[in-house]
Amino acid sequence: MKGAPSPSESVKSAAAIKGTVCGPAGPRYGRPSDRFGPPMALFSEPLAFLKHDLEHLESFTPDHMTLNSAFELVATATDFFDDESKREAALKPILRGLFAGQNEWQKPTTDGAAKPDGVWLEGSFAYLIVELRNEPGLEGDPFLQGLAVYSKIVTQPEYTPYLGQSNVPAILLAIAGDCLVVSTAVFTDAMYADKLLLTWLHLGPYASDNVLHVARVFMAINKSMERLRELYKSLQRVPRSSPRAKALWPNPAVDPSGSIELPKLEFFCKVNRADGAELPVIDEENGRHAMYLARMQTGTSTQVVFVKFAVKYREDAHRLLADQVPPLAPALHFCARIVGGVYMVVMEYIPKSKGQSIDPHSSPDSSPVPEVVHRDVSKGLALLHGQNLVFGDLRETNLLYLLEGEGRVLFVDFDGVGQDGVDRYSACLNPGAGLGVHRWQVMEKVHDRQNLGRLMERLSRRMSWNTL
Repeated sequence: MKGAPSPSESVKSAAAIKGTVCGPAGPRYGRPSDRFGPPMALFSEPLAFLKHDLEHLESFTPDHMTLNSAFELVATATDFFDDESKREAALKPILRGLFAGQNEWQKPTTDGAAKPDGVWLEGSFAYLIVELRNEPGLEGDPFLQGLAVYSKIVTQPEYTPYLGQSNVPAILLAIAGDCLVVSTAVFTDAMYADKLLLTWLHLGPYASDNVLHVARVFMAINKSMERLRELYKSLQRVPRSSPRAKALWPNPAVDPSGSIELPKLEFFCKVNRADGAELPVIDEENGRHAMYLARMQTGTSTQVVFVKFAVKYREDAHRLLADQVPPLAPALHFCARIVGGVYMVVMEYIPKSKGQSIDPHSSPDSSPVPEVVHRDVSKGLALLHGQNLVFGDLRETNLLYLLEGEGRVLFVDFDGVGQDGVDRYSACLNPGAGLGVHRWQVMEKVHDRQNLGRLMERLSRRMSWNTL
């Protein structure tokens, strides 16, 4: 951004860091706590597989050349240098040997807004950005500086024609003394980043294990870099006048060694977390979640579906209720874990014209019939409890009231379902949610029954108030 501080200046003081992160164009990476977004693995197949590979490093077997370079890197990083230029001079040839591809060091961007320590390029596209620090804690955070460099790079004029066609994924490598951080970044409606791995570059008694670990890390990065090079080669072959791809939307990937086939989806918008309605503009609050609308093709027909990505999801509980006659949950079309460690859940979409949350804050005009709510919620809980499952988050926001006919209620969120007496509530459970339980408490069926009582009390007070 014009007038914004340089990446090196943006990380040299607490005020500069806050201004860099909290500004309108600042990165969403979990700091402060309300600035985050969906996992990067949803938006880029190369970054998805990097996350997967870093979590399965045992699958890599380094050759002797990679091990030699990894050993040299660790030994060099643990040394002391008088200044960063000397550390860079020592590490640069090692990193060049570890990573294939065209690279440049200390070369300013076209407009001079940034000068990365090291950058790997495919044509004009940067896909690996390296930032070095002499010691952790001195002269700013190299991870954050790498993010600032990335933001400067993607606003260069040569990127402009491609921003609608790609979310310009990149890997960020930060080394401060003997600390190594591997991160990823994409640009959709804003800049998002994930820290994937932090490791210490040590020798000592566990030198063999440490060097082997580092060698595997660099093998995983190289594998992802190859995928990124192919991505950017193909992007530059596409005529700039061709239809623009929707870089805002997910591009989920499945493990090619598995047998899962993803449904054919065309994402077209996010939904409002509060009421499930289409969201024409992605605001700060709704930029955090991973809930979308998409057109799903089945044979010759197409239907609009609701798609969410969740760290955990109880498919069995959802299908149990969805398979009832009449259903007690939206139809579930697909549910499977995808690369990146999240579940992709595709279900029936019910627009506001046909069904609304019974939460008065999101649907102030809806008037659910208490008897219908009690009937259907009691039936749903009885089915779940019969399988020793606890719904765990029985609130208005997780119940949908169908407006057609005499009215029905659907359960719409199965992220929090757990096994009675075994699973626990989230360690980040909101105490203000009114569930009558505390963080990490063991889940019990009685909690659902108690929360049904609380729900009916609130609904009764609401109906009494509306009749005044």
